[in-house]
Amino acid sequence: MTLIDRIETYSNRYRGDIKLTGIVYTHRITDNRMSGSVCKNLDMFSRLCGEDAAKRVRLVTTMWDKVKDRNLAESRVGQLQGNFWEPLIRAGAQHKRFKNSPQSAWDIVGSLMGEGEAVLIQEELVDVERRLNETTAGKALYNQFQRLLHEQKETIKQLQEEAKAQRDPELVRQLEAEQRRLEAELQKAWEEMDKLKIPFLRRIALLFSKKPQSRKIELNLPAN
Repeated sequence: MTLIDRIETYSNRYRGDIKLTGIVYTHRITDNRMSGSVCKNLDMFSRLCGEDAAKRVRLVTTMWDKVKDRNLAESRVGQLQGNFWEPLIRAGAQHKRFKNSPQSAWDIVGSLMGEGEAVLIQEELVDVERRLNETTAGKALYNQFQRLLHEQKETIKQLQEEAKAQRDPELVRQLEAEQRRLEAELQKAWEEMDKLKIPFLRRIALLFSKKPQSRKIELNLPAN
């Protein structure tokens, strides 16, 4: 199931007055850095949730049974809580540790008992009747596609230059095959980005449209 399919599923449940009791975001404590993909996922997660639903979020660190240097792991927790996760925690999210046991899992689930809350993406799609590309998360996806297009164009250009410079026929064939693969991905990314474009007149209309009660959470993430 794609992200868009999941969004549609949860929005339909919200239309039936079914709200999410809790949202669990997991992060391996053994990871020694916040990679670009992890930062992108965290940013998208915060945009889907919004401020009002943050109190129903549990930021769960995993792989504690694999930790070799306890001090280093605790230092990573401090960095997550004091930097990357700080805006989410300030909005009400809580950090929990999954200790790879049934009791630990139940403790996390137990902390989420209570009344549910609509996430920002549900409010935007259902309450204020925005289209997916007009939501906070949809706009972020559009920006990600733009960056991806730029990166792929640069990679294709480099492959073309390398292929011209090589005298090895086999290597040239490999470079050309990789170029064709990237061009196919480029076309797919372009088509997806085109779906997320908001026409000019629609952008004007959105300035005067109803706004969701919740707001997006701005994270302290490094620029990509």
